[in-house]
Amino acid sequence: MNIFNIFRSKKITESKITNPESSVYFHEDSFNQVELLPRENLFYLQKENEQIENFAEDNFVGNGFKDIYRRKENPMTVEDKKISFDKLDKMLIELGLEKISEVYEGYGSTKWKCENTFAYTLDRAEIFISSKDSYIKDFWINGFRFHKDIETKTKLKNVLLNLGNEMDLILNDWDLTITIDLKIESEIKKYLNEEF
Repeated sequence: MNIFNIFRSKKITESKITNPESSVYFHEDSFNQVELLPRENLFYLQKENEQIENFAEDNFVGNGFKDIYRRKENPMTVEDKKISFDKLDKMLIELGLEKISEVYEGYGSTKWKCENTFAYTLDRAEIFISSKDSYIKDFWINGFRFHKDIETKTKLKNVLLNLGNEMDLILNDWDLTITIDLKIESEIKKYLNEEF
């Protein structure tokens, strides 16, 4: 993914966080790094993750990499799937997540308010959704791993399992270069338990 596409993907305006208790901030590097995508991409993403792994191995030079890998566009985007924002919003709230309408992104002390972007939180886990014309445009998560509390893990597993079964979505973690089939409970547990 080209870095400039991040800023084209959602409308943002520079601003200060007015109410930190009722807002969510994400670092720009986490945008779509752990994204939810249509199942139709499953085999493509597995192959793309393998290519990234090979590229990283071939280009590693001690403390960094000698070249940059540019991710290709997914064959089918979540926007192509035409998932109703209202339907997903209702589902996430019914699953016990708290909806937050004030979302900011940025880096360091620079922050921008994201228009048409919402967050849903549970403990320190966050789901981010940007919408366009009443449909989902971008859909990603942050902070779903590294939870010790069994009850929280169980709730997060149920959220992901429902997204897989009800919306026919998969999870791709670009940091770990793995794809999780959200219809397979054991894969979700393995992901949440940091077994990858």
